[in-house]
Amino acid sequence: MTLYSVLVAEQPLPTIDCRGIEELTVKEMKLLYPAVTDQVWYSLPDETLLVHAADESAFGQLHIFEWTDPPTDLADYHQKPYVYGIEGNWHAAFMNDLLVYMKKSIEPAHHAELIRYWVEDGAKLKKRTLSINTLELHHLEKLATEHAVRVVFTDGAEHHEKK
Repeated sequence: MTLYSVLVAEQPLPTIDCRGIEELTVKEMKLLYPAVTDQVWYSLPDETLLVHAADESAFGQLHIFEWTDPPTDLADYHQKPYVYGIEGNWHAAFMNDLLVYMKKSIEPAHHAELIRYWVEDGAKLKKRTLSINTLELHHLEKLATEHAVRVVFTDGAEHHEKK
């Protein structure tokens, strides 16, 4: 099974990519790494596009993308028209970036929800309601430990938990 983190909303949200992964041509790679001649990519045509990350840490950073083909069982948990996948490791830098993104990008009018669930698990999700205006890092730290939860973002000052 796979654990997914998903944002769903009634209105479009921006995407974000903090990974530092980019497409470079072989020619650009040769300029970046002139002494690295023993790599397979070095012998490819100069105009060939490659995916490049400066180091392995890029793969755990925040990436929120429009999800055009989410798992089919996600429909069991929501009926909203806009779906965004959230990728990355739920570590301190990731959660700080996610908090900044949410504070800047999500408004109550979006009727946004964050869903974390195991694919094909069928588990009932715990429901939390949080004010987007009072969202803090400790809320995301708690979410990082939960695997069957729906967080509904509101403009209210209170938050509560339902099972």
